[in-house]
Amino acid sequence: MRRATYEWLKELHERYDAREFGKLCQKFLALAYRRAGFGHVVERGVQGVDVDAADGRVKYATEVKTTINHAIVFQDKDVAGLRARKCDGYQPLLAALRLSPLSDWLLADAEHLQAGVFALDQLRPYRRRDLEVTICPLFAAVVEEHAEPTLAGAQAYLDGVLGRVGIEQRER
Repeated sequence: MRRATYEWLKELHERYDAREFGKLCQKFLALAYRRAGFGHVVERGVQGVDVDAADGRVKYATEVKTTINHAIVFQDKDVAGLRARKCDGYQPLLAALRLSPLSDWLLADAEHLQAGVFALDQLRPYRRRDLEVTICPLFAAVVEEHAEPTLAGAQAYLDGVLGRVGIEQRER
């Protein structure tokens, strides 16, 4: 992770609680998918899979987790949500971000993951490095572009940005 990206994320984490921080990162990730060329991106604020991204060739359903620790909790509802999206041809992904100067998104194939607590190192064998190489720098650019106004406007600011770039937002 670039230093500037980390500093902005750290400041956002200090300003907002962990849940709000996770939602902000989810919206930043949706914007990164859009910048990566995914023409159809859906961000869900409340229920269901957090982000869907499709570009005509591939479709990803992404469950987003953020942490300051070395582990994330992957719940039964997360597994169920990803499995439900498979019916529409979406490949299930688990996106985990540890807020740390040396960390970046870990995008893992969640096809065979069961619910549980996962140390981030346990997810490494499932990594989708092809996606990480594309998404991580775009995520950094999105954060660095939008962090300052996000500090003041939180999710409401990012919801406006998502709408302007054509990302569908669903509350259910």
